[in-house]
Amino acid sequence: MEIDNYRNFLAIVEAGSMTAASEYIHIAQPALSKQVKSLENYFGTKLIITTRGSKHLILTDAGRILYHKAKYICSLEDMAKNEIGDVSDGSKGTLRFTVANSRAAVFIKECLEPFHRLFPLINYEIHEGGITEQSQQLLSGIAELGILSVPPIHQNNFDVLFRRKEKIVCVTAENSIFLKGITTPTLPELAECPLCLSTGCHLMMSKIFAEKSIRPQVLSICTTRTTALRWAEDDCGVSIVPMEPKEKLPEGLIAKAITGVDTDLYKTVVRVKGRPLSVVAKKFLQFYSDVRDSERMIKIKDL
Repeated sequence: MEIDNYRNFLAIVEAGSMTAASEYIHIAQPALSKQVKSLENYFGTKLIITTRGSKHLILTDAGRILYHKAKYICSLEDMAKNEIGDVSDGSKGTLRFTVANSRAAVFIKECLEPFHRLFPLINYEIHEGGITEQSQQLLSGIAELGILSVPPIHQNNFDVLFRRKEKIVCVTAENSIFLKGITTPTLPELAECPLCLSTGCHLMMSKIFAEKSIRPQVLSICTTRTTALRWAEDDCGVSIVPMEPKEKLPEGLIAKAITGVDTDLYKTVVRVKGRPLSVVAKKFLQFYSDVRDSERMIKIKDL
């Protein structure tokens, strides 16, 4: 199907009528009607309903689906056209990331700000989400590179480019009523406190507690690390979150190692397996390799 048919279908829907769309895009109304008929034949269903005496059209359920998909298809073509025109040497273009919830601020400060100083004409799209959303954003092409805190859904669909070990720590307020005088709490000691866990840590810690036949007091399971830490800031409980080496917590919070907890938890940089990377993405990965203390899983020249 010609992409102009999708663009003209969008124009018809957004203009609200064939007549208005015809005037806006300077295509005769019979030609537009023929294109709509061609789309309906192609998809085998009615897309638009027009009522006698009314200047406005009504989208069918199929028409609404096509409207959203056509916007995506056309945006992909526009994106490709812009990137191809801009990134011949990798100094211009758009980098599209999906970043684990609450990790964007650290990623921007540690990686994107210094990269931006080197390449000021590159711009960015940053999508945040849980691991299910991140996997979908990568597979659909909305994001080119993923910054993940937990393994992706359907791991065989992705290449891990870099990984950086994180620790699971417990976090309290400086003068907290919880774990007072305890520098490295044990699992039984933690189980006596109201616990506030980020989603990824909850999955891992639940398994660890179960193996020790310990039933913890879970106060809150939070989609984002920021929200989990908020409970500790207000001294309502003990937060359990992932933490990178040398990472700083918000003022007033203290991180404590947990005795007997040593998990293989990694923050990773991934791409969809076998999918070619843009020139700007390769340039960023070379920069990341040079400045970040991360284990490289694939040679940059092989990408």
